[in-house]
Amino acid sequence: MKQMKIWMVCVFVSHLAWGQQKHAPQQELPATTIVWDQSSLKQVSPLVEGQNANYARMIQLSNGSLLCIYESRGGIECTTSNNLGKTWLKPVVIATATTGVNMAVPDILELKDHSLLASYNPRPHQINGSWDTTRHFAICTKKSYDQGKTWRDERLVYQASYQFQDGCWEPSQIQLPSGEIQLYFSDEGVYTQSNEQNISIFRSKDGGLTWSRSPGIVSFTPGHRDGMPVPIILKGTQEILFSIEDNAGGRFKPSIIRNSFTQNWQKTVGPNDAGRTSAMIPKLPDTVYAGAPYLRQLHSGQTVLSYQSTQNRQNNGDLACMQVAVGDSNGKNFVNVNTPFHIPLNKHGLWNSLCVLHDDTVVALTSTNAYNNYTAIWMIKGHLINKKTN
Repeated sequence: MKQMKIWMVCVFVSHLAWGQQKHAPQQELPATTIVWDQSSLKQVSPLVEGQNANYARMIQLSNGSLLCIYESRGGIECTTSNNLGKTWLKPVVIATATTGVNMAVPDILELKDHSLLASYNPRPHQINGSWDTTRHFAICTKKSYDQGKTWRDERLVYQASYQFQDGCWEPSQIQLPSGEIQLYFSDEGVYTQSNEQNISIFRSKDGGLTWSRSPGIVSFTPGHRDGMPVPIILKGTQEILFSIEDNAGGRFKPSIIRNSFTQNWQKTVGPNDAGRTSAMIPKLPDTVYAGAPYLRQLHSGQTVLSYQSTQNRQNNGDLACMQVAVGDSNGKNFVNVNTPFHIPLNKHGLWNSLCVLHDDTVVALTSTNAYNNYTAIWMIKGHLINKKTN
């Protein structure tokens, strides 16, 4: 989301909030919750002083390895673990910064043929206080055919403006059973006279080598900013869901947008359509910022949603941290359960995501300075627990 994009370099850590959490009265867990294994807490990005890393996304490959992609040093890197996250290999560079342009907010997908498709967001910045009109905000993809060791077949999918206020952002992709890849992203490039933003998609039918010529708008609320889409295909159905941050009610809150395979985004989902629902029950207080949501589904059916939140913290989005909610098998009725990482009140845990492993272990990822004097990618593992049967 636009207001938060400039917060990535913020710095913060501590023992004040940690102590508050340690000594707070123990709360009754909801009937279904996630228990986080603190012994599994691990830094994923390199242990290099001052080498900040942000915006991690992780998948478990068909061979069982974990692959984590993230932004660092103005570019996009990935690293692999062959022991379920205990140790991580030396990072591989996917895309590097160019003069006046950083590469940001990557996503990763293993396709049906086991090739990997990475997407990312070139973001120009001002040089000596001025914008270079030849460098545009864009959406790009790149592929790997050897489990992330090498990358090629880069494609420029879309270009927006050269100016920050008219950019495009945050690509994320899925592959349908038909083989079609749908790449979702936030777009404000078409709203040069307003602060509006929509969610759009491009389509590929050849594994990401070619893309549809123009984007289709899949969700939009006039006067507002649908942002940060994360799609899934709901198991056992022919339905596509994606989470967004939705500011139609004021401060950003998670909403869920849905369409059937038959509908396939022929019509834009508007603010009052049945295909748009507020994610959380009960609704979060109006004063709480809850942005950058990330949606996943367990093999057992239940859905999980993370977001970065100011709930029970200072009313400052720069100091938000990860919270996780559990929903039903239809991607509805998300109930907030707990916070995976102990983030002091003067530190941040931003640009979070979730990965569901083959055995339904839930991996939470955050970009935080809570454990170092720089921002790094950290992971922790958790398991869904149903208290009624445990």
